[in-house]
Order: sequence, then C-alpha cells, then structure tokens
Amino acid sequence: MTFTRRGPSGGVPPTKIARFAERFVLAARQFVAGQAESTLVLSALLAFAALWMLYDTLSTATVDAHWDNSEASLWAEHFAFGYKHPPMTAWLFALWFSVFPRQAWAAHLLNVSVVTAGLGVTWRLLRDHLDRNRALFGLAALFLIPLYDIKTEVFNANIVMIPFWAAALLFYLRARRGLGIFDSFLAGACASLTVLGKYWAFFLIAGMAVAAVTGAGTRRFWCSPAPYAMAAGAAIVIAPHIIWFVIERGGANYVFLRDTMTTTESFGAVAVRSGYYLLGAAAYAIGPLILLAALRPSRSALADIIWPSDIDRQQVLVLFVVPLVLPALVNLAMPYRLTPDWTFPNWAPLPIVLYGGRALAVDENAVAGAGLVALAAAVVALVASPLVAFQRPRSDEESFRQHFQEVAELGEHLAGKPVALYWGSPQMIAGLPFYWPAAEPLTGDPLSAEGRVRIAASGLLIVCLDGDASCRKTATAFAGAGARSTGVTLTRSFLGFSAPPMSFTLTAVPGELSAQ
Repeated sequence: MTFTRRGPSGGVPPTKIARFAERFVLAARQFVAGQAESTLVLSALLAFAALWMLYDTLSTATVDAHWDNSEASLWAEHFAFGYKHPPMTAWLFALWFSVFPRQAWAAHLLNVSVVTAGLGVTWRLLRDHLDRNRALFGLAALFLIPLYDIKTEVFNANIVMIPFWAAALLFYLRARRGLGIFDSFLAGACASLTVLGKYWAFFLIAGMAVAAVTGAGTRRFWCSPAPYAMAAGAAIVIAPHIIWFVIERGGANYVFLRDTMTTTESFGAVAVRSGYYLLGAAAYAIGPLILLAALRPSRSALADIIWPSDIDRQQVLVLFVVPLVLPALVNLAMPYRLTPDWTFPNWAPLPIVLYGGRALAVDENAVAGAGLVALAAAVVALVASPLVAFQRPRSDEESFRQHFQEVAELGEHLAGKPVALYWGSPQMIAGLPFYWPAAEPLTGDPLSAEGRVRIAASGLLIVCLDGDASCRKTATAFAGAGARSTGVTLTRSFLGFSAPPMSFTLTAVPGELSAQ
C-alpha cells in the first residue's frame, strides 16, 4: 500500500492527483511514525467514534429513535435476569439512560460507545499477538467491517456482545499461554457475560472448548488450575440467569426462541440459508481482505494464514473459525433463522489471522495507507448520509419512525399529565416507550372488563393511525363517552424536502370513563 513515483528516466509522469495522494500518504506515514502508540490508538478510536456518531445522527435526521430502543426501554423499567433476550441489553440501557436524556442522539452515542469500547478491548487482543504496525493495520481493517459502523445504528443484543466477546478471547488466550488463575477466571466470566448479551455466544463457548482440547500445550493447560478457574468464572456469572430460566420456565425468552427462531423449511432451503450465511459473513470481511491483497502476500504468507506456524495463532484461528462456521453446520441439523448480521462480535480475532504471519511485511506506509482507506470509507458514508436520511421516510418500514417523539409530546399535552398507560396502532405503539419510559402498554382490548379495570387506575392514551379502522373505532367509543380526542397531521422536513404527511387520532381517556 505504497505510492511510488517514476523517475525522469522513463515511464508516465505522475498526475496531479497522484502527486497529491503521494504527499497525503507521506504525511500520514510521518504521523504514524512520529506519534506514541497510545496516542495513535486513542486518536483512531476517538475519530472512529466521532465520525460514525455524526453519520448516525445525519442518516437518521428524518426519523426518531428505533423501535428496538423502545423494546429495550420496556425491559429496562423492570429489572430481571431475562427478557425476550438475556438481560445485558436492558441492564446497559438502564444504566446509560439513568445519566442521559431520552433523545435519539443519546441512543446513537450509546451504540457508538459500546462498539468503540469493544474495539478498545480488541486493540489489547491484537497487541498481545501482533507488533505495533500489524496491530494498527488490523485495527484499521476492522474499521472497514460494516458491522462495526454502518450497521450499528440500532442498540440491540448483537452490539452488546462485541466488547464481552473480545474480552473473553483476550483473557482466554492469556490464560492458555500463561495459565494465570485471574486471567482464566476473567475468561470464563466474560464468556458468560457475552451469553447474557445473546445466546449466539454459545458458539464462542464452543470455540473456546475446541481450542482448549487442541494444539500444543493442551496437557499442560488441563493439568493446571486454569480451566477450572475458567469454569468457575463462567458458572458464577451465568448462574442467576440459569436459575431465572428454570424458575420462569424460560418465560418470554423461551417463547421467542420457540416461535421466532426455529423454522420448518426443507433441507434444501436450510442448506441455501447456511450457504447464504457463510457468503454474507465473507462479504462483511471484504475490506480486510482487500487490505490483505494490497500487501501482496506470498504463497508462504497465505499458507501461514490457512494454518499458522506458531501455537498462539493456531489457537486464535480455532477461536475465529469455529464460532463463525459452526452456526451454519448447526442450522443443517436444527434449522433456525440464521443471518450473517448476527456475526457482529465474531470479527475481533480476524486481524491476527490475516496479518500475523511473519512472512507478511507490514510497514508504516501500509499502516498509513490502511488508515487513510478507513478514513475515506467514513467520509464517503458521511457524504451519503443525507441521501440515506432523505430515503428513510419514503420506506414503508421506516416511515412510522418519523413522528414517535412528536406524537409522544402531543399525547402528554392532550392528557394534561405524564402518560401512564397507552394503546393504539401497533406501528406507533412500538416506538413510543422510549419517549414514555414510565408508561406501560395496554395489552388486549381496552373495552374489555380487564381493560377497563386498568384504565380506571391510570387513564389511557390511544394513538391511532388514520388508516387503522379498528383502532379508531375503539377511540370513537371512548370519545363518545366524553374522552378528549383530536386529529393531527404531521410532516417531517429535511434540507428543504418534505416527507409525505401522516395523520393520527389521539384520544385521552380519563380513568373515570372506564366504568361507562
């Protein structure tokens, strides 16, 4: 990844663009060479966080907080050791928004902060196994994986796993090498913390199990206290969730797994899904693979990637390949809703696999070039972000996100007090909990006896889309009994362009009307 200039003896003279690029790379190289390692890494992570926070803010300027944030908000209001997913998403959400306001920018900052923290832990993992230049090159390569940036708009269980997965690998590899009890305990604890993010982490544990019984030094490892300290750390952290799962018989967690995760497709369709998963995962690694190609690896370097010559990188390869490939194999035996988008946390060890071989030359020119490529990718995304924002309200799926906050504010104004109970069109109700954290959704029919009992205690705010005849019929029944009702039409504007208007009916039902 260097730029060379032809001398006067022959060849095509460089263009102005090429000369500018050459000077730019030279300046970047001098920056890399002249800064302390800690300064470079901190600068890279802060720049990453700032650029992608700006991208998230601009690309979502025409919509409000994602409904996944509202789902997490509902969980966060009631502490538990499990919800539809394991509890880590709700715990982090509750902790974050105990400090920050319920605004979309704060939700974006949460996403970026979790991913950046994960990359910070990943840096320590890389530095344990790579020299300075290779680790910096690898960090820049990870910046090019869309699952770390473009696709982190939504705070969910996939993002939550990223820092804990990287930490589990970091401490496992340290424990395997040094047999330290503390590292071993932390490896098991971090693996269980990853499970508390999402059950996808069982594939991480499978990778750790395979790595623990393979490679040189296996007998030494099992004759030490390390694996047992690891098991103790894992058991202590995961025990409350297991107890909850047994007592609640899985609760909403089990129902979600049973009803939405499993499939009954034919074997052919299942095989296609596994193939799509593997191809999609490979596609996410295109950026790091292009950087590898730019290094012009020799045959021996490529052979060292396929099977590394040193013991530590063999372990890393197992920890990378098993959790990445095993989901496709499990899907063939027990079909489930598999997608490459679930590989958010899997990529931390990729730079060690690709760039760790000594047959591959990685100098400061290469580091500077990789950093500029990562910067260019972020700048291109920023330039495109207004177009993304412009398109969102015109998408059938995204259009309902335009007015969550405004409808929430109008509803509270109509009710004359903070909303405690709400009901209405599902597309709107799904996005309101983020803005009404103290309120609860009413399940079932508000006109039923059970519904009226709940309304009597706290009142009800009904939000209906104009096209939702069933919802409007219920709202009309309460309005006819004296509830306050109003129709509103809202339009979102952005850079001089206006999205199609959306109309709503808001109805505030006082508690005393529920008996009528």
